[in-house]
Amino acid sequence: MNTIKQLKTILVLVALCLLGINKASAAEPNWTVNPPSFQYNMTMLAVVNIDCAELLSPSNRIGVFKGSECRGTALTSQVVNGKYLASLFIYSNSTKGDTLTFKIYNVANDSLYDAKVTVLFQQNAAYGTASSPFVVYGKYPCYFTKDVLPASNFISPNADGKNDVFWIDDVDSYKDFALTVYNEFGLEVYKIAREYKNDWAATYDGKTVPTGAYYYTFKNDATGKEYKGILNVVKPN
Repeated sequence: MNTIKQLKTILVLVALCLLGINKASAAEPNWTVNPPSFQYNMTMLAVVNIDCAELLSPSNRIGVFKGSECRGTALTSQVVNGKYLASLFIYSNSTKGDTLTFKIYNVANDSLYDAKVTVLFQQNAAYGTASSPFVVYGKYPCYFTKDVLPASNFISPNADGKNDVFWIDDVDSYKDFALTVYNEFGLEVYKIAREYKNDWAATYDGKTVPTGAYYYTFKNDATGKEYKGILNVVKPN
């Protein structure tokens, strides 16, 4: 009988130890990056979205990786207009081209997620703003819950860094969408079958299109999801 009791005690202790090990492995990760070891950097203001809900805690963490190497990390501790933003510096030894992936630590349930978005590194690029942050999805994009495309409706292509291109928030979540832009007469002035990169600067045949109202469709043929909108172009003098 004593042997059975001792065996039960040992099993309980082993179970408790295993629970402790699992808990420790799910604790906040020790992601680190050494900026002096890199030549180039870019910035990002990002929020975390899991299960179509934006996380509202200053203690969540985003990590940015090239393969298994951490290239940037920050807590979502910057609060602007009710959004909990991570202000990230992201590093590389190449001026552009590195494919970067993301991981998320969610403090609420002490869990790690491999994010469903990627970006390309580009020296001095700036992903996201305080009013329109980059969205790091923990499970899947939520564009299908939106009735209105989160996009700009105004382009002033004067190379001042503001409203120079047709901008879609979190554009990487819409990789399977085709974008087509028409002028007021129905002439197609721009088209891309997939993976639009927020880079149409209101040009057609190498020239800036005239000032006026343009119309766009943004459609995923596989799902049938489609957005339509008006885009106003103000050509610089």
